[in-house]
Amino acid sequence: MSAVALRKRSSPFAAFGPSSIVSPTTPTEIAQILTDTRRYPSPVRPFGSGSSTTRCATANGGTVIDLGEMNRVLRIDRDTVTVQPGISLAELAEILAEEGKELVGGFDLANRTVGGAVCAAGLEASIAGDVGQFAAHAVKIKVVSPTGRKLVVGDSSKSLITLLRLSYGLLGVVYEVTLRIRPVRGFTVQTAHTDFKEFAKLGPRLAVPGSGLKLYLLPFRDHIYMELRRPGTSSGGGKKLAWRLKDWAVYSALPGAARSIAFALPIRQLRYPLIDSLSEAAQTLIGNPFVRSGSNAVEQSGRFRALTGKSRFTYCTWAFPAAEFGAVALAYKLFCKEHYARTGFRCDMPTIAFRLNQDRSALLSPSFDGPMITLSALSTQIDGWDDFVLDFADFAAKHRGVPLFNQTRNVTSEYVSSRFDRRLAFFSRVRRELDPHDRMLNQYFAAYMS
Repeated sequence: MSAVALRKRSSPFAAFGPSSIVSPTTPTEIAQILTDTRRYPSPVRPFGSGSSTTRCATANGGTVIDLGEMNRVLRIDRDTVTVQPGISLAELAEILAEEGKELVGGFDLANRTVGGAVCAAGLEASIAGDVGQFAAHAVKIKVVSPTGRKLVVGDSSKSLITLLRLSYGLLGVVYEVTLRIRPVRGFTVQTAHTDFKEFAKLGPRLAVPGSGLKLYLLPFRDHIYMELRRPGTSSGGGKKLAWRLKDWAVYSALPGAARSIAFALPIRQLRYPLIDSLSEAAQTLIGNPFVRSGSNAVEQSGRFRALTGKSRFTYCTWAFPAAEFGAVALAYKLFCKEHYARTGFRCDMPTIAFRLNQDRSALLSPSFDGPMITLSALSTQIDGWDDFVLDFADFAAKHRGVPLFNQTRNVTSEYVSSRFDRRLAFFSRVRRELDPHDRMLNQYFAAYMS
């Protein structure tokens, strides 16, 4: 197979990035890439939509496998859909909606690819009965191992599929996924807001699996805006235009306005109060009567702007035990204020939180040991962000935070080992057996897989 057939192209950043980027269209071509170490040097890393904020997909001096051209729906059955890994969740949701079907679970980052969502952690406002990760709904995964073997792992091989879900491309390159689907189900949306002290009083009740919970935290206004989702009686699932307007306000208009204000008002004592007022106005829009119902089909296929590497902001996510999150949120407010007073930097966007139900479908699930609530700090400003993320990591470690390998920066290997413990040790042993020559192990994961 020629390099042209594989659409191999040199990287303009080869000095500190991959030496080549290749776009296969078949599993046979993937196997050829993995077995040809001369033309396709290590590390070999699969690439989806580029939504990760860590270096988990980097391949310095190696090879990036861009799966964007493997993006077809192969088969839709009554309860499952089989797809190639490069199709986005939003596109798949649109196709399924035409059949009266939807993906199970309401997941953020809707522009992620299916392969990326199966292999890396995500966020969801989990409703009772649902699990916390998109990967849990993968019932069959076809993968090319690091040594070039084609493997098929089904739901009947529980131990193997538990390893492949959230495996971050370390056990091979996924080339086909079969997912559970269901008829479109509506949910109702209820909004409310409170201050941090009152929210802290909820305590262990936050761990009870009930309504799906999404939070918007404004530490400098002492406001927490809550979005609660419960199963609805209607299958209509709300209006797509309303959900597009909601996403436009939160993920496009607000970041754009924040950046413009930062440019026009360099004095932070003036610009931050104005940005906070706009954030509160956006929350009022979110809580309007037009977004009181929805469905996975409407929300995911109606997304106006996705959280990708090309977004107008950056973010860092940690997960915390749900039963302790009330106290964590209050401590986070104090942390943000202290950091701002000391450094002059603060996030100009609301911090977003999701509750993840307990999920043992993947060995490296962030909510394996119990329900968690994530904190995603977001900012459009880069100057000062790196120092904030370092201090955020210290804060998270003090409050038993669990990192997400694709969304959490500045985590030490010792801390990762302490939080994942035997699960990570077992995963590392399996990884070494499947990839004895470290074909797919990049520098980022090498720090955690020793």
